[in-house]
Amino acid sequence: MSLIFWTQLLLIILFALFAYLILKRRSYMFISGFATRPEEEQKQLIDNGYPQGVGRLFLIISAGLLLLMPLELTGFRYTFELQMAFMMLVLFGGLIILSRREVPYKRKRAFLTSVIMTVVVIGGTTVLLFIGAKQPDVTLGGSAVEISGMYGEEIPYSDIRSAKLLETMPKIHYKENGFGFADYAKGHFSVEGHGSSLLFVDRKQSPILLIETTNRPVFITGVNPDETKSWHTELDQRIR
Repeated sequence: MSLIFWTQLLLIILFALFAYLILKRRSYMFISGFATRPEEEQKQLIDNGYPQGVGRLFLIISAGLLLLMPLELTGFRYTFELQMAFMMLVLFGGLIILSRREVPYKRKRAFLTSVIMTVVVIGGTTVLLFIGAKQPDVTLGGSAVEISGMYGEEIPYSDIRSAKLLETMPKIHYKENGFGFADYAKGHFSVEGHGSSLLFVDRKQSPILLIETTNRPVFITGVNPDETKSWHTELDQRIR
């Protein structure tokens, strides 16, 4: 079983467990900040249905994550990403709705806090995904290959042992320090048969340019296959 599978399973179990404890056992202390509220506020929140709403919110998230899991069996490649998007939208959207069940003098602040959190987290995640999914700019200069963008670096031709095209990307074991989303991988990853490697790849693309250097292997894909092939042709000429 993959790490993603166990992550999916853990999230489903955790949200289901918290939903059970809140809705069935009435263990409201598991709700963030509830235990530190004055007893009068706690009673008012319970009367307003706030903790019950949080429990139902967790139950919806757990059920949604579970229902989305079978998509992997259909060959859909973005099941985990879809689950994370569902979780964030339901969680932050639910918190905005639940702010109406706060104690009266805290409702406005709770609503504004929830909206700001939603904008910052979802907006920040969107920007990060956009930057991470952007293909690298590769410049073959007079003495080195320059890869710009996130995790970019300059590789002198003297450090390059070989450059070849691969039809498929070798299996990626785990991320060391990088960005991974859907088929995009940028940064430092452990790759089967190559060890610690630097990746700038869209794994659904073919071919993939593999540059073997004295430091580490580098895998790159362009905007389209023709760009990747042109990099290989020019680079091969320069390192002969």
